Amino acid sequence: MIHRTHDTTSSTGKPQPAGTLKQTSTSGTATPVNYYSFQRSTDPLSAAEDDFSAAADNHPENHWSVPWADLMMVMFVLFATLVTVQTMHEKERLTELPPETRPEPQAETILSRQPSFQPLMQINVLERSQQAVREANIKNVEIVLLDDKSVKVSVQGPMFFELGKADLLPEVKSFLDKLAVIIRQTPYQVQVIGHTDDYPINTDLFPSNWELSAVRASRVARYLLQNGDIDPARFTVMGRSKYQPAKPNADDNNRALNRRVEIIITREITEPENINKEIKR
Repeated sequence: MIHRTHDTTSSTGKPQPAGTLKQTSTSGTATPVNYYSFQRSTDPLSAAEDDFSAAADNHPENHWSVPWADLMMVMFVLFATLVTVQTMHEKERLTELPPETRPEPQAETILSRQPSFQPLMQINVLERSQQAVREANIKNVEIVLLDDKSVKVSVQGPMFFELGKADLLPEVKSFLDKLAVIIRQTPYQVQVIGHTDDYPINTDLFPSNWELSAVRASRVARYLLQNGDIDPARFTVMGRSKYQPAKPNADDNNRALNRRVEIIITREITEPENINKEIKR
């Protein structure tokens, strides 16, 4: 009798039950015959391995990924609960504050001016404005980046208007067309401010420099709005008369520089807010 140890791994790679292959030879016949019989091993360790492999094959839900997925779900629920509890505690803290220290609600405000701390624009307004000046080939235009990151475009009077008048000259319209495109690509507030020199004026149209400076600023703003298809709510128009000169009114050259219109592209945004209370008429 011959004992052979049976390989516990099949050709498919799956573990097979451990045991012993027994060979028995017969004698007394013309041709000896070998008989093989398989006896399952009684080794406890081998039997346990067989049972585990069979259970894994018959029950795929016992795969390692199943408890791992359960653990992930438990952690998700835990963190969601923590966030909810934190939010509830924050609301309770605000309600417990004295009325004078609570944040003021903003719901009733229809329009508010909010400074933006993002980059000044989606485009570089300063660079684009300087490029517009070069392309329009005009002179006496000053472009400055202010401390609050606003861009001021100042065009002196000789390029905009004739002396004592408020009609736009054709030479400056090409520049205003390019500037209108730049403004339309931004969401920011625009201020148009008119200035004059110290020469007095007294006509039917312009009784003083106040009217002259205000009308000049209005003409510039109207041209930008009409040709740039810009929201008028973004514009503020004002006249400063002779009281904010760029240069001392000492000679004609300085007076020409003081007759100007400033276009300031600010970094303030006007945004409509939700109205929670019904407006009463």
